[in-house]
Amino acid sequence: MTEDISSLETRIAAFDGPIRRWQDARERAFSAKFRPKEGKLSTLMSRMPPAAAAAAGVGPGPTEQVFALLDEICDQYAGADPQRCALIRGVVHEHELRRLLDEYVGHCARLLEKGNRAEWLDRALAAASIDDQRRDYRDWLMSVGDVYLAARAAGLDPAMALKRIGALSNAEGHPATPTPTRVALERFEQSAYFATSILPRLR
Repeated sequence: MTEDISSLETRIAAFDGPIRRWQDARERAFSAKFRPKEGKLSTLMSRMPPAAAAAAGVGPGPTEQVFALLDEICDQYAGADPQRCALIRGVVHEHELRRLLDEYVGHCARLLEKGNRAEWLDRALAAASIDDQRRDYRDWLMSVGDVYLAARAAGLDPAMALKRIGALSNAEGHPATPTPTRVALERFEQSAYFATSILPRLR
């Protein structure tokens, strides 16, 4: 049975505080080690690894619980119609959960490559569709590319999943990206990024 959208939003909103506090703690730990206004470029670059380690040292926060909820959300999304998918996107983008979509896509790609289960392909692409390129679209393309390569490494052809999830995606452009997410997913294999960055790794 499809979960009521208001009930889903209540569950998503419950993570706003925990995610915000965790992300703030990570940012403070990173900044304490990095201090970008001090030193030359070479010195700053040398600070990146310890700063990243400090952020990681904060711990996983609510990641496990958030990822479990995203499993449910992405399963719903992949089986819904475009209208409900638009509602899900709208709800997610109103809450802190959106900040973990990229990490979740990477999580799905790793599990996909290890276990060749098609559900992880659907979940990864559903999360990318929900994200809707709202962060840097180039990073988003790289994430989709990682999912594509993970699927191929697992012996799966992602072409149909790209088209199926693409059809559920936002067909309208927005200022953060030159290409609507629906087109970007449906035509991923015909994109310049695929030709230059993915295809050579398949040969």
